Amino acid sequence: MRLVPLLSFALVACITAPTDGAETAEDEDVLDPAGDEDGDGLTNSDEEELGLDPYETDSDEDGFDDNVELDAGTNPDFEWSHPFDEGEYLVGNCPVKPNESAAGPTGEGSYSGTTWAAYAEGDILQNIAVGGIDSYEQEVTAYAFCGNYTLITVSAEWCGPCQAMASTMAEETETVRKKYPNFTFFEYLYQDNYGETSDKAVLAKWRKSYGLDGIPVVAPADQNDAADEISALTQGAGIPSTTLLAPDMTVIWSSLDHPGEYYLSGAMSIKSAIKDYEDAQGE
Repeated sequence: MRLVPLLSFALVACITAPTDGAETAEDEDVLDPAGDEDGDGLTNSDEEELGLDPYETDSDEDGFDDNVELDAGTNPDFEWSHPFDEGEYLVGNCPVKPNESAAGPTGEGSYSGTTWAAYAEGDILQNIAVGGIDSYEQEVTAYAFCGNYTLITVSAEWCGPCQAMASTMAEETETVRKKYPNFTFFEYLYQDNYGETSDKAVLAKWRKSYGLDGIPVVAPADQNDAADEISALTQGAGIPSTTLLAPDMTVIWSSLDHPGEYYLSGAMSIKSAIKDYEDAQGE
């Protein structure tokens, strides 16, 4: 006769007894929405809404506090988007981050029987110039401009056509921005007159010679180490070469998809390529 009450008590004990280590609502760390846990000037609710870390003043650990980036219009949750001390660059705020796990060239460039991996339209650009410098000796990578239409140009100091292209960049940028304000060039000047990796002096001379104060003029840390990324951008085998990117770093113009056209040049052609892309996206 005692089995029933004992069993009933056991069941109640199993149901009501807390599991070892289990937290109750009273143990949870609930932040005050109006508070500022990390002291960066943003409320906890602001940080939650923006997807930032309320316990870290610099959520993406790029050296710039979250509030500084928001004031500058850059993305405090994307390490490559941040202000630069010099250059007056149109840095992107990267509202849609590139799919880095799927990034890389899928096309094939060819010249005189030699083939190599090259970017085709629809590919996602891998971040280039990581570890390199710009003309102010800052690390400025392509992903700093995520959120913009960006025309990557591969050039060398010794290249005459590259010099001609650089001489029109500032004017073309101004013209294109009247229609597409979020447009920029990215000048990848990988080689100097002697075939060596461009240094700060070469980059600065190029910038000053062609009035490229607001356009990044960048070199890799070592052109040999960057050979694959440079080759992938020179789809037609020669320089100058150009690759036009959508704001999410997707390639929207590549010479691989335009036989006979080695590079995209001229404000009208650039605007036309952007318009074709937006029309295809239904924008």
